[in-house]
Amino acid sequence: MNKSSNNLSFLKNLESFEGTQKKKNKVFSKRDIRLIIHGSKNGFVHPIMDIIINQVQKRRGKLVELEVLTENSYQTSLSKFIWLVPLFLLPGTHVRIDVPLVRNRLKNELINSKLTPYIGSWNNWINILVEMIKVEQKSVTPVLLHHPLRSKIASDHMLFLGNRLGIQTASWTEWDKFLEKPSMNYYPIPYTLLPTAKTKSLNRKDSISSLLEIKSFRNGLINLLSELP
Repeated sequence: MNKSSNNLSFLKNLESFEGTQKKKNKVFSKRDIRLIIHGSKNGFVHPIMDIIINQVQKRRGKLVELEVLTENSYQTSLSKFIWLVPLFLLPGTHVRIDVPLVRNRLKNELINSKLTPYIGSWNNWINILVEMIKVEQKSVTPVLLHHPLRSKIASDHMLFLGNRLGIQTASWTEWDKFLEKPSMNYYPIPYTLLPTAKTKSLNRKDSISSLLEIKSFRNGLINLLSELP
């Protein structure tokens, strides 16, 4: 499949998902949720995820599971009907290759799975980012920092996001260039859900190292997941 076909596939998936969201009031039985995350070395999961899982389970009254890509052991599911939600901000290799593999494995296990688009493409998620940037721009010049990109589709997404937000986006390997202009008062916003060693090293005294450390993003994700049919 070529890159333009990949883009078209993501757009169709997003449109279909948003259509399902609009019809959610007609659905009587909610599905369980299985969140796909990258995880750290040896499958370590940041404690922030425990907060999100507990809150979503409490509000939905349904099971929330994790699929951790860095976990080497086999990860079984206790569910038969699930939403499969990729918690990734960019359409990189994990979204385009690993997520379909997980879905196929669950299908072979006779688990009825509905795959959502990756969270970074959800309009309501982007709207939370828009509102945050508006607040930050009152006192600083925010820069959205992402990990080095390897595909055109991921680069296109960041270009779209920068235009939507009206701010600069850059790889975190380029952050030192911004520090050379202290008069601009650049403020790093790591475009990652959870803290990593790299984003922690970027952290200024008054900045964060991941989006889910921010209450509005944490609550926003909890709301979005809780509202799935």
